[in-house]
Amino acid sequence: MSNFFFYFGIILGLVFSTTIVSGAVWCVQITLRRGFLTGLSAGTGIAVAQSLWSSLAAVMVFWLYPFSDSMDWMFRFFAAGVLVYMSTTVFGAEKIKSLRYEGDLKGIGKIFRSTFGIALAMPMRLPGFLALLISMNFHVRQIDYGNAVLIGVGVGLGSFAWWAYYVVLAALFGKRVPEPITVKSMNKLKVLAGSVLLALMFICLAPMVPGF
Repeated sequence: MSNFFFYFGIILGLVFSTTIVSGAVWCVQITLRRGFLTGLSAGTGIAVAQSLWSSLAAVMVFWLYPFSDSMDWMFRFFAAGVLVYMSTTVFGAEKIKSLRYEGDLKGIGKIFRSTFGIALAMPMRLPGFLALLISMNFHVRQIDYGNAVLIGVGVGLGSFAWWAYYVVLAALFGKRVPEPITVKSMNKLKVLAGSVLLALMFICLAPMVPGF
């Protein structure tokens, strides 16, 4: 095992989390309504789910290694397609209109379990992590199972740091800043998320360009 995979996982967790606008909105909403610790439990739920999905994706990329020479183009087109689909979904999503949470869900444990379950059930998590790993050329490296676990742990920590950032901001400034200003800032996340996904798509396809 190599620490490189752990640190790469942290970066991967941060990058992937920037593309999940709904996660940031949920962490802010629940923090404003239920408080700092409850918001942190929501972020932890997302981070744990992402850690599990990324570990599985890393294992699957490890399985693809024997076919990387002959099927590299196929893997890259798959990854690019996933990234384009995700960016289209992000850009096409409705604008956030309110950060108020009117549901009756409460309690640190319940929020964690509910958020973890929803994050784990999201259909694009596994393809998304596969696409990111392929775009970073990990399908041409022998990761092995131990390093796949390190990637997953790193992703969990990177993801947690991203969600905790929003929870801290919401706890400190959420009730001081007028909601329309916060909503406007949150809507800008869509541009960031879509741009990151498109950039990764170009990075994924770049090695196929003649003379690269």
